[in-house]
Amino acid sequence: MTDSIRKIGFIGLGSMGGDQARELAKLPLDLTVYDVFPDALAKFEGRAKLAASIAEVGKDADAVGICVRDDTQVLECVDALLPVMKRGASLLIHSTIKPKTAQQIAERSATVGVDVIDAPVTRTEMTKNGPFVFCMTGGDESVAARVQIVLDAFSTNTMHIGPLGSAMALKICNNLVSWCGIMLGVEVANVAEASGVPMDKLLTVMKRNGNLTPPMAGFIDFRNNPGDAARRAFFASQAGIGEKDLALAEELAAVADAPSPITSHTKTLIKKTLLAICES
Repeated sequence: MTDSIRKIGFIGLGSMGGDQARELAKLPLDLTVYDVFPDALAKFEGRAKLAASIAEVGKDADAVGICVRDDTQVLECVDALLPVMKRGASLLIHSTIKPKTAQQIAERSATVGVDVIDAPVTRTEMTKNGPFVFCMTGGDESVAARVQIVLDAFSTNTMHIGPLGSAMALKICNNLVSWCGIMLGVEVANVAEASGVPMDKLLTVMKRNGNLTPPMAGFIDFRNNPGDAARRAFFASQAGIGEKDLALAEELAAVADAPSPITSHTKTLIKKTLLAICES
């Protein structure tokens, strides 16, 4: 029942989580947020309760969303949350992590009566306001239904995928397509420029025939215009995220005994390629 959700917690106010929390702050519910970076937290002054710790986010919450960088950070959040969360509360994992990690978290959480769904997200809109992601859920479908009011706040679409970890596997596969496309786009821009092809004409053709995806376009624009220190720092951080996402895809493929040569090759290139642009 969505009317059982009255207090929401959210951890991780970065480029994705910050926008999710922005939409949650519009709900007529009690929202508590936390981030390790004071500047990120300060943006929610007057819009949500600013927690001083991860544990404070979980206390008395009906649902808590986690959107941090990787498995290690998610587990740090879980370690702090489970001792204080009440029985019947729900934990939503929005970070992209190993399906096995999500399953292990659910097993731990069940011992204290906390329900877990994996709920990774991927952008569908680039606008600054309103729902902007496709949210996939894995786990008990009744738990996903219980927190639907939370998911609908920031999602243009939601879809239940299957058992716990299945949504995470789908997100990893989706990220694999994105990062391989991004690296291909940067390579294409290099080849086109070296061959005397005007960049604007290349992008026009690629956009018209559907080859130019929004993520690819963003990274080609960065390649063409690295910009100031803040812009370069952001894309440098994305290089690390891309390497992490491709490592997850490589491991997912290995567990399934599925060949993944493109994944492995792209992983070896991504950080070196993007950091070279940052330093240019």
